[in-house]
Amino acid sequence: MDKFPIIKAGHVFNPFPKKNLKNINLVLNEIEIIYPTRLDAMAINPAAVCYNSNMVFTPGEVVVSLNKFINVKVKLLEEGGGRLIISKNTKRKVLVKHSYLLICNALNVNPSLEISVDDKDIPKHCGFGSSSSTITAVATAINELYGKPISDAELIKYVASNHAEEVRDDDENNLKVVQSIGGGATSGLTDEGIIIITGKATAIAKMFYEGKVLICTPKDYVQKDAKLLMELEEKNLWKFKKTGELYAEKIAYNLLHLALPDMANNKIKGLSDVVFDYRFNMGSNENCSFVYDGLTTIGENLRCLYENGYCEMLALSSVGPAYFAIVKNEKQEKACLEKMNDLNLNVINACICNTKYKVLNKKYYTHCFWQLKDTAKEFENRPTSKYITDLLNTFDLKNSNCIDIGAGGGRYSIFLKNKGANVLAVDKYKEMIGNVNAKKINFITACMTDIPVNDNSYDYALSVGVIHNAETVGEYLSALKEIYRILVNGGKCVLSTFTDDVIDDDLVELGNGEYEVKNKPPMVLLSKEKILNFIKTAGFKNIINVDEHITNVQTGKRNVYTVCFEK
Repeated sequence: MDKFPIIKAGHVFNPFPKKNLKNINLVLNEIEIIYPTRLDAMAINPAAVCYNSNMVFTPGEVVVSLNKFINVKVKLLEEGGGRLIISKNTKRKVLVKHSYLLICNALNVNPSLEISVDDKDIPKHCGFGSSSSTITAVATAINELYGKPISDAELIKYVASNHAEEVRDDDENNLKVVQSIGGGATSGLTDEGIIIITGKATAIAKMFYEGKVLICTPKDYVQKDAKLLMELEEKNLWKFKKTGELYAEKIAYNLLHLALPDMANNKIKGLSDVVFDYRFNMGSNENCSFVYDGLTTIGENLRCLYENGYCEMLALSSVGPAYFAIVKNEKQEKACLEKMNDLNLNVINACICNTKYKVLNKKYYTHCFWQLKDTAKEFENRPTSKYITDLLNTFDLKNSNCIDIGAGGGRYSIFLKNKGANVLAVDKYKEMIGNVNAKKINFITACMTDIPVNDNSYDYALSVGVIHNAETVGEYLSALKEIYRILVNGGKCVLSTFTDDVIDDDLVELGNGEYEVKNKPPMVLLSKEKILNFIKTAGFKNIINVDEHITNVQTGKRNVYTVCFEK
């Protein structure tokens, strides 16, 4: 039996515990992220790299996160259908497919997506963790589409325990099972650049550390596919096991008493000593020599760099063939470059990355929130506000023409209908009509900036809790101008909106009055002064303050401001 078999993309060895997930809904329809790669300085117990039946590998490792990024773009095509379109420029398509199927299985969703991945020509199977970083980056982006229901820590464990890599470059359906300790996933889902992982892909220590990283590889190295590498590694696993049996206790002791105390004091020396000892004195470099014939010789020629203080850390990454040196100053950098050039090695320049993945662009799936049955039901069941109905009762509503813009569940449309008014309920989403149809109230779907009715056709307009859902300040003002267009001269509008007087923790300011809202569509929050200026700019007069209060909208607090004005 092949202990590291060939599997179909999307094969799940360790299912995600579905009980951890509730109310999975789309939040975004597009996202672009950059995801850092990593260097694997050492395995803490190399014996645990060997085969086990549950695919959870627990040797632990020391990870250095790199500013060599994988760019991932995901676009939603439709909520269902299960179609996956991978861009032509994406090189490692089978990894993208595997990741898509893994995360969809975990979330129990079936979206149709278009995915593009640009790895910036990061060498594969050389020690950069590019395979696991690619898989995790794609899964992370899709997780973002749904509002991150899976935590970073959970995603690390899930991806690491279902890892596999390409069999061949031209095979877009099959993968070779490969051990994953979790470093590639952890580097992009953890702030800080130096990380110690133990147990089941758990980061137990991390530190912010700035430095350049010089990564060198043999110029004549020919990249091997995962199938061949695993066949070679399987033949040499007895060496990893032997090293673990001989040195695991010493490594653990030194990590606990040398490396971790130094890291707690923002120093790297203790950890670097442990790493160097493991790689250069405990046989680790020799254990990995199956990757490249001259690997051990290169290591022996490089070791003087650390021994003579010309770098802060020196190690082979993973099983190689890449070696790397962390340097802090020009003198160290010059010495390392000279040695690497003397050895006729390719040198890649990088820096330690002390931040997790970054979102470069995203577009909100605004339709989703307003099309949910729960959202419609919530608005349908909301009571009318007394300060608004008291004001409406002062109007001559009987036989008047009233328009309820953003009618939601229809509570104010029903109130106006019961007062004898001729009511048109307007909402952008047909799912929000609630009881309107049952009450035989006219309803149309339209945006608040483009309502298909005649000029000067309504006596009263009502806009409650709607206009702040504009995506831009320009849309906000356009909505006010549209109300002006459809009102008769002397017609009145009651406007109730959120302001920027209260900015709670669920809001992230994007600039120009625009805010990102946790797990909800974005909104525009303006000062009362600016709102009044916009009302005047639209052409209205006789503005009356009706009410102002703070309310709780589940995700946070909002300041509600209500005014009445006349055309």
